[in-house]
Amino acid sequence: MKLISIPLIQIKKKVWLLSAFLLTISFLGILFSTFNPSIKKPINLGMDYLGGNEIRLERICSNDCSNITSDKLISELKIINEENNLINNLRVQIQNKNSLISIRTPFLSIDSSEKLINDINKIAGPINFDSKISRSIGPKLGRDLLINGGISLFVSLIAISFYISIRFDKKFSLLALSALFHDLLIVFGIFSWLGIIFSIEVNSLFAVALLTIAGYSVNDTVVIFDRIRENNKSNKNLNSNQVIEISVNESLRRTLFTSLTTIIPLLTLIIFGSYSLYWFSVALVLGILIGSYSSILLAPSLLINEDKSHNYEIK
Repeated sequence: MKLISIPLIQIKKKVWLLSAFLLTISFLGILFSTFNPSIKKPINLGMDYLGGNEIRLERICSNDCSNITSDKLISELKIINEENNLINNLRVQIQNKNSLISIRTPFLSIDSSEKLINDINKIAGPINFDSKISRSIGPKLGRDLLINGGISLFVSLIAISFYISIRFDKKFSLLALSALFHDLLIVFGIFSWLGIIFSIEVNSLFAVALLTIAGYSVNDTVVIFDRIRENNKSNKNLNSNQVIEISVNESLRRTLFTSLTTIIPLLTLIIFGSYSLYWFSVALVLGILIGSYSSILLAPSLLINEDKSHNYEIK
């Protein structure tokens, strides 16, 4: 089975414009998130990084749960709960078709926590108390998780840079790393927008997702660059631009099928998995899609030279 051939030389400027557009949107998301009064960070950090209490409550519904919004729940809590400072600092998310209530609070005493749950039961109940999940993370642990996640990502990028610099010449190494940062930045920017629009928070699994995306993106790019290097040695009668386009199309089937077989189990996690893995799986799917795009189109198109007679010397 032969897939469609990509005229990479003809569409390279369109590829650059698309990447420029995606990067601009991502930068704007990071910028708006940083100056958003309720976030004040490049991305909406979850309790794993900030610390606090998290309570998850399941509503008992015969069929579909009645509609309730986080704003309505908070406004009614203000009426029946005297701890105004607590209610003003609540962060509430209604999930799973109104059946799951997720509340993040500052650190609470046992009595305050029980009263809050009982008040929520009066407003949005009946609540299945047997399914209640409550956890607490201290601010020091959250800060350590954030620092360790950043260090892990930084070290992995340094290691990847070192590997690519040995594997390829300087030009190829620089383009492979550019494609890698392109992928990570776009995924990061998308989640910045999700935090602004839907109050989606990122937890420690998001750092794991970024590390996985980095490895996946580099692997795809290395495969295509290797094919360019091989064809450059065996097709001396072709100029570099032709070699690049041929190599991309030869690698296209392998790259697309690999991405598809990786995305399928992630889609099952998104549809049937627990909520704790939902956004982790979404981040991975986005990263694989963007990584495949940058490996197939962006990184090779940056190698295309206007001087068609030029040949790259690739070690």
